[in-house]
Amino acid sequence: MWGAIRASVALLTLGMGQPLAPPATSHSGMTLVVRLPEGKKTKLPIAGTPAAPTVVGSAEIEYRGGRSRIKLTLNKLPDPRRTGPFNTSYVAWVVRDDHSIENLAEIPMKKQNVTGTTAARTLGLIITAEPYGAVRRPSSTVIAELALPRSSDPQLSSTTITYEGVPDDFYDSGLSDPSAPTPDSMTPLPVLAARRAVAIARKVEGPDYARPEFSSALTLLDSLERTWTTKPKDEKRYVELARETARRADLARELAMTRAQEARNEADRQRAEEDRQRQEAAQQAALDSAAQAAARARGEAAREAERRAAAERTAAELQSRLYVSISAIMETRKGARGLVAALSGVNFETNKATLKPMAREKLSKLSGVLLGFPGEYKLEIEGHTDSTGTDAYNQQLSRSRAESVRDFLVEQGIPTGRIPSTQGYGRTRPIAPNDTRANREKNRRVDIVIE
Repeated sequence: MWGAIRASVALLTLGMGQPLAPPATSHSGMTLVVRLPEGKKTKLPIAGTPAAPTVVGSAEIEYRGGRSRIKLTLNKLPDPRRTGPFNTSYVAWVVRDDHSIENLAEIPMKKQNVTGTTAARTLGLIITAEPYGAVRRPSSTVIAELALPRSSDPQLSSTTITYEGVPDDFYDSGLSDPSAPTPDSMTPLPVLAARRAVAIARKVEGPDYARPEFSSALTLLDSLERTWTTKPKDEKRYVELARETARRADLARELAMTRAQEARNEADRQRAEEDRQRQEAAQQAALDSAAQAAARARGEAAREAERRAAAERTAAELQSRLYVSISAIMETRKGARGLVAALSGVNFETNKATLKPMAREKLSKLSGVLLGFPGEYKLEIEGHTDSTGTDAYNQQLSRSRAESVRDFLVEQGIPTGRIPSTQGYGRTRPIAPNDTRANREKNRRVDIVIE
């Protein structure tokens, strides 16, 4: 009765919450492998590990006719529950030189020896503590393994090799129930093994992915709990039930893990397909958006070109009107930088930068035209002289006369910000030869460049 209650409580506890996803696929172990001679019996020691240092034993192996026959004898195996809270059994494994592993046999606690065969000629042996005997991959709890004899045999060659087992923490999380009313020490190991097998099948989502097989194992477990609690002396009966329960639970475990992986693979495939479709949709949307943006850009470029053309036409019209207006006041020409209004002739006192009344009148009229001009403009004022006098004198005089023109225009209301530059070039930029009085008068000028 108490055993049945314990199993029910344990299974109920394990079933709470969401199903647990399988942990990492495996852990890596390493052990010794030996190449056996043909047709000769070889006896090798079995040594305990730090998990069970008292274990001793031997393996008598004969490789003949393509198979190795193994007789394994062990002594001083501790109660498996001492090696881990979820362990109930010991299993011997053959580790092959191709890194694969075979379940050789479950080791009985009473006789502690087994026999078996394998096709491997180069092999190692490990003994692990397990939750039940029918497991298909070893746990990380290795309690003994094959070793080399003290005296070396020249016919034996050996090396170490890795193998894959279940993850280190697979049997440590969510599988024991310390609050159960029946302590494990009072429960037969085969019954515990059956409970462990069902619990593991539940952990890997057996009820979801292998429901018929899991339900069958659960039904057998209920029958097992009733049998061993009501007839505890009928060991043969409940041991058989326990083994069949563990076998069916292990089948549910294997199917559930396979099907859960297939479901995850399918979910991954669907997500990948959805991602691909989203990417294609995003790419198409980007292409559509790019095409629309290109069309908008072309339209904006066309409108901008039209605006520039209209602005250029307006500027040309304004400049033409400005040219006409200024030409009526001063000698004006069109240059690369804009209009050039020349204040030429006798406009200054001799050898001075003082404007004569006629020059002031012209500049006053020019200021009136510029102040009424609706467009943007800048003024560059450049002073020039003829060739009379030294270069230094002419340079200074031309600059002073340009500054005098600038000051007068500012007095008339032209903003100083519209006159960024005032230069004196002296005799360096004549517009006529300095060979006659008339030509020298042409060269004595102030050019007002309207940009």
